[in-house]
Amino acid sequence: MTSTSRERSASGGGRIVEIEPERLPRWVANFGDRNGGIAAHHAEGDAWTIESNGGTSAGIRWVLADGLPAAWLLDPDPIVAAEHLRDYALEPRRIAVLLARKGAYSVGVVSDGRVAASKTDTAYVQGKTKAGGQSQQRFARRRDGQAKAAEKRAKDAVFAVLGTAAFDALVTGGPVEGILEDPRLRHLQPNVHFGDIPEPKQALLTTTAYRAIGFSIRLTD
Repeated sequence: MTSTSRERSASGGGRIVEIEPERLPRWVANFGDRNGGIAAHHAEGDAWTIESNGGTSAGIRWVLADGLPAAWLLDPDPIVAAEHLRDYALEPRRIAVLLARKGAYSVGVVSDGRVAASKTDTAYVQGKTKAGGQSQQRFARRRDGQAKAAEKRAKDAVFAVLGTAAFDALVTGGPVEGILEDPRLRHLQPNVHFGDIPEPKQALLTTTAYRAIGFSIRLTD
């Protein structure tokens, strides 16, 4: 996978950085170098907190699930602890992914970085119109019908791919709530949800599964 990172402001202050699992040990080492060394590190709730001599702290969470193997974090060397977490995140898993966005969907199971089974489709859903009166009502009815038809196709596809599939975690992206309300799919409970996804395509399934096994780091000064 290409090395990328995502950064955004955190509610309540600070910022959040997402990194790939392979990068965690190097990121921890660089964090210490940038902030006068690492003063202490400890497990706190579902996060691994690293405190620097410079006053900046980093709360590290594994994106796929709350909680970290606390015993590994007792190692006095934070780099070794980071290596343990990297290896844990990279253990083989079957990850189901469901992505949706305005008439488009992609659903599949990703195993060892490859899509084992999937369905992807894009349906036209008319945008809003500025026309008024009866024309606006006709457009609204047409748009509603298109949206319902697209959602039904998505529900059928998700049931076909994930209805009886075996997987370790479900990762979702975009407005999938309506799809998962289908009675056939109520057993599907997302472990991770991403709201910021581009147009759903099959290639995005592997990218999203990879993002889900990465780490989310909250930085505070």
